[in-house]
Amino acid sequence: MLTVNIEQQQGDFCLQLAHSFADDRVTAIFGPSGCGKSTLLRAIAGLTPGLKGSVRWRDALWHSRKPRMKTEQRGLALVFQQAHLFTTMSVESNLRYGMPKNVSDSELAIGFAEVVDMLSLRELLQRKPAQLSGGQQQRVAIGRALLSQPQLLLLDEPMNGLDATAKKQILTDLRRIQNRFRLPMLLVSHHVEEVVQLADDVVIMADGKLVSSGTLQTQVDSLAGHSEGPLSVLSVTPPNQSAGRVNATDELLAWQLAEQQLWLPVNAAVDVTGVSEAKTCAAGRLLVWARDVSIATGYLPNTSLTNQVVARIIDFEPAKHVAETVVVLTVGDQILRALVTNASVKRLNLQLQQQVYASFKAAAMH
Repeated sequence: MLTVNIEQQQGDFCLQLAHSFADDRVTAIFGPSGCGKSTLLRAIAGLTPGLKGSVRWRDALWHSRKPRMKTEQRGLALVFQQAHLFTTMSVESNLRYGMPKNVSDSELAIGFAEVVDMLSLRELLQRKPAQLSGGQQQRVAIGRALLSQPQLLLLDEPMNGLDATAKKQILTDLRRIQNRFRLPMLLVSHHVEEVVQLADDVVIMADGKLVSSGTLQTQVDSLAGHSEGPLSVLSVTPPNQSAGRVNATDELLAWQLAEQQLWLPVNAAVDVTGVSEAKTCAAGRLLVWARDVSIATGYLPNTSLTNQVVARIIDFEPAKHVAETVVVLTVGDQILRALVTNASVKRLNLQLQQQVYASFKAAAMH
């Protein structure tokens, strides 16, 4: 694993963190801008002078009181917010720049052809960076990083500034890469959607320090406390191919949440784990904001809401606004939160252990 116990003083800001990161998973480093996420990544990469403490990767001591190991000797690759491509070189030349010399493609653990196809870069190989969109440039940067044959991939908000379509493709590509090569990744982000879609583990930071850490599911409450409000992360199983779409125009697929069926837009939640269209593969993750969930005491036959699932109330939690309450529900063995007004709780006479229907639009699921 990657073990970090460091202190870094930069003016009035101090990064002070001790943590062990898994060496076979994707860990998201989450927190507001300025909390030290990028500083931590640069410290791990050996790019910050004056670092105190130690950084150890598996059996190799990267940093200690002794002379530190140089960045290029650490067997890692770093992808920044900007692609930093060589502007006078073609995409192919950029990709090949960091590859080991005098080694055939067949001898590499991560081969050129596979990376090109995985990142959909084949049609771009002869272009120059100026001829690429921002999303394409970042895919080239990720490809170049992979072809350097890293043991660890560091991602410093690589989707920052990209549109939703480009961001979605890169997230899908990164998950596919991790599944294919079992390459550990550290992803710096302050966007909950990115964390939910990619991370296995989460480290939450504030003011240069670690606030909490653990698996994605154990950190849902902490993510909510440091983002836009209460949320849920649901695990769904792949579409039932026999169910198919509602019809040729609705573009909806049937997924399973516990024993219940959900209709989700084609390629909406599916791309979260690299599943595409109606192919059955791994389970998918759904980010559902509590503000998008409504509660009814009975099934609503005439509503535009696509999904209504049977749920049971297990708790009431205070919300940020005094006029609201977070109703904690279970759907099977999974937690679903709904943000409703206190007036609605009273009007519906909601009670612990009461069976209700939770509704949300398919488009609200990411």
